[in-house]
Amino acid sequence: MPESHRKQGDNIDQLIKTVRKELQGPVNRTIDHLLHPHFHKYPFLILVDGLLHGLNEADPVQSIQKFLRYNAPKLIQEIERAQRNPRRC
Repeated sequence: MPESHRKQGDNIDQLIKTVRKELQGPVNRTIDHLLHPHFHKYPFLILVDGLLHGLNEADPVQSIQKFLRYNAPKLIQEIERAQRNPRRC
């Protein structure tokens, strides 16, 4: 492949990476805004939140680490709360 084509490909790849990185923050904030208020009532959304953040960030190892650090304690807390106060139908 000619040098000029490789440079163009590299430039496009860099542009895509830059745009993706710029969009990650707003997408993460939107996920948080939509899901976090409902964690207390629907704890399964904590798992959905972690999955969506993982898909957005496209880094499985880092996503698992973040889930364990931030969301796992919330999930445990909500499960314990639900066990103490079971809902009556």
